[in-house]
Amino acid sequence: MTQATRACDRCGADIAHLHGNKRRCATCPARPALGPIAERPCEICGTAYQPKRRDSVCCSRDCNQLRLNRKYAAVKKSNTPTLDCPGCSHTFKPWRSDQRYCTPDCGNRHRSRGAYQHADLTPRPCRRCGTTFTPKQSASALCSRLCSRRTTYARYRKERVAAAVAWARANPTMRAAITNQNKARRRLWVQTNPGSVGVSSRDWVMLVRHYRHHCAYCGGDKGGIHMDHVIPISRGGGRHAIGNVLPACQGCNLSKGAKLLAEWKRR
Repeated sequence: MTQATRACDRCGADIAHLHGNKRRCATCPARPALGPIAERPCEICGTAYQPKRRDSVCCSRDCNQLRLNRKYAAVKKSNTPTLDCPGCSHTFKPWRSDQRYCTPDCGNRHRSRGAYQHADLTPRPCRRCGTTFTPKQSASALCSRLCSRRTTYARYRKERVAAAVAWARANPTMRAAITNQNKARRRLWVQTNPGSVGVSSRDWVMLVRHYRHHCAYCGGDKGGIHMDHVIPISRGGGRHAIGNVLPACQGCNLSKGAKLLAEWKRR
């Protein structure tokens, strides 16, 4: 084909007047039309979308970047040498250069076993109550959770008491409601106990005089004399009668609480 007889590759029009390297006229597109492209699901998130290119596999730029990151990580992992996990002896390919165990749980279990084997678990006395116990950890200094709670309370007692006093002053109505509720619960305990006959003022005064206005447990009188039930009413077996009460100082009455004498003396 000479310069005078050149024709368009698409429509066959005469393009002799155009440059010699032209193969198509100005009205013919450089590429054939793609036509309608059906919807397809995204390879990463699964969302159905309308692609603009036939080689599109992701619905957005973020999904495409995530696909490339996964592809790069898979290639990098395939080139990484395998290691033996010291915890379970399984062969695995690490994701990080400093990875030693196949999973974080496997590493925690292996370290825990090693710490337990080298732990000092000799019997020792409790730092609070003096009871000899066998610890489960090397750093254990308290025999039980109760001793741990009481040690924590003794450490932060001033802050907790100050916070309680501030709350009571800021909420007098709610404090009165709680007090009335506790009194009603105590009256219900007394009424539902068939052995409760009450304590007359005369019998209580004679009992206090018998102990010379001192505590029946420690012999002191700090904080005043309180009426303490030897077998607490809240335990179900105690009676509100003169045979079940003793004078006690404020400290003994509060520390004994709803415990029996054997439980209280053991603690």
